[in-house]
Amino acid sequence: MTLCSTSVQAQNIPAGMRMEIAEVEQNDNEYMVFLYKDGDGTVGYYLSLGHTTRLADVLFDPELITWSMDHIDETCLYLGGTSDEAYARLEELLDFLEEEVGAVREYGIRASKNERLGERGITTCRVAKKPLGGKLLEFYFAKGAFTPELRLTKSAIKQLRTGFKMDRKLHPKYHQAQ
Repeated sequence: MTLCSTSVQAQNIPAGMRMEIAEVEQNDNEYMVFLYKDGDGTVGYYLSLGHTTRLADVLFDPELITWSMDHIDETCLYLGGTSDEAYARLEELLDFLEEEVGAVREYGIRASKNERLGERGITTCRVAKKPLGGKLLEFYFAKGAFTPELRLTKSAIKQLRTGFKMDRKLHPKYHQAQ
């Protein structure tokens, strides 16, 4: 597990560009809290839940085996329009993990293609049990003919929250201005 907090220097973020705040690598996935500005000037904080792929089709032929993969572009959870809202959403995700296994909530998401955020949607989030004990959050969202899932652990949320808190202390004026 790696935690990285990045210094956000620019007061004016160019539209369509991300400003990374905190990043965690865990279980071959990368989670990131970042600030993003849309073309209309709207600014929001997001949590990248990462990418997912699935084996879409396997055809067994006596002479040939063919297969194809579906790649899902990055999925980003909307945390809020202000630093305080975003931090509160991270706290809310941690609190949600205290619910019983099977508890469900919905959250706003945006798909990402080539680092730019695109269409808005809704994800269903469910508290699930880890194979070796403990809990994690599973996010489900419709993508074509199937429903991929992304997982987020308690330790990843805590590390992102710590990185976010550190960035807010290092750059208080920047986060207040947003």
